[in-house]
Amino acid sequence: MIQGSGYVRRLNKKDADAVFAIRQEAYQSSAQFKVLNYSYLEWNQVDDIAIVLGVFNEKDELMSSLRGEFIRTRSEAEEKLHYSIPKHLDLFPGILLGRGATKHAYRNYGFNSLLRFYYLGLAIDFPFKSTFASVFEKAPRIGLLRDMNYRFTIPDDASDDDIHVLTREYFVYLERIHFLPSFQFLQTKFDDVISRYPWTGLI
Repeated sequence: MIQGSGYVRRLNKKDADAVFAIRQEAYQSSAQFKVLNYSYLEWNQVDDIAIVLGVFNEKDELMSSLRGEFIRTRSEAEEKLHYSIPKHLDLFPGILLGRGATKHAYRNYGFNSLLRFYYLGLAIDFPFKSTFASVFEKAPRIGLLRDMNYRFTIPDDASDDDIHVLTREYFVYLERIHFLPSFQFLQTKFDDVISRYPWTGLI
């Protein structure tokens, strides 16, 4: 396991430049999709309302971030995701996780999983029915999400003007019944990273 330490905190508008920089770097190098409009990665009103978390090192440099949006209804989720969600799924209210990005030099350090751990802790404490996201075939986190009991479906009507998908896009979701086991799974698997990058500040 890598060495080093730092902390996790909630980001705000003062972090906008740093957030945009790591989002742009991460998305430019993606093999799963091509960004057509980089302005959509800039800090915006959605980020102001959402809970955006960041991992910092000892020098207070942002290394990784992930955004969690509180989604109340299916229609709201479909508008955000640009595709339909299977009607039989009872997932709302839920937390949409997106805009995940890590600096290239810090990939494979477990930071995305670290942030998921903190979001799950939040989800457990509040009456959310799911956490969900879009992920792409061959993305590094696919195996981990399966281990966490995320379920996968393939949208048949996806359309997004901001990106061009190069692989297959999945809608993935974790139901509340799996929140605690998944939280404990991450706590065990990434205990070293969690201990070296503790939560600081208020949510």
